[in-house]
Amino acid sequence: MELRDHFLIAMPHLNDGYFSRSVVYICEHNAQGAMGLVLTKTTDLSIAELCIKMNFMMANKRCYSNDLILAGGPVNLERGFILHTATVQSFENSYKVTDDVYLTTSADVIESFGTCDSPQKYLVALGCASWSADQLEKEIANNDWLVVPANERILFDVAPDERYLEASMLLGIKHYNFTYQAGHC
Repeated sequence: MELRDHFLIAMPHLNDGYFSRSVVYICEHNAQGAMGLVLTKTTDLSIAELCIKMNFMMANKRCYSNDLILAGGPVNLERGFILHTATVQSFENSYKVTDDVYLTTSADVIESFGTCDSPQKYLVALGCASWSADQLEKEIANNDWLVVPANERILFDVAPDERYLEASMLLGIKHYNFTYQAGHC
């Protein structure tokens, strides 16, 4: 099963710091493994503060988002990952997730924030989640995750602390009905 552009919804027994009540957006999934961003955990740093720290404040007044940067996962914590909608301008290190969603890891996308070249919708994460070959499939078979096709509304328009509930509702399941036990044939 191809899991790119899907949400993983953590089951209740995943209670570690990163994955407890989390939703992960899968950006890449292939024979070598999978990579995604945790969408439900935030840092205490805003995108506006990041831009100021990176000296992108120009003489002209730009308007930067006060949205908080996400804690994208336990791997590559020093790296920034920007998930954004498609733009006319291409960025240096962009990966096409879908026709409408891109993952960029270069600073040139951040330089565009507050300008006409900025993506219409975006989120910024520090770190990511990754799985080795077959690891994610085993976790799904172990009932660690529920899988649902992603949608841009939850990705970009729903607040991080509401994404778990919103994503579970895509399955028609109330999160309080989740159980860690499952039957397998």
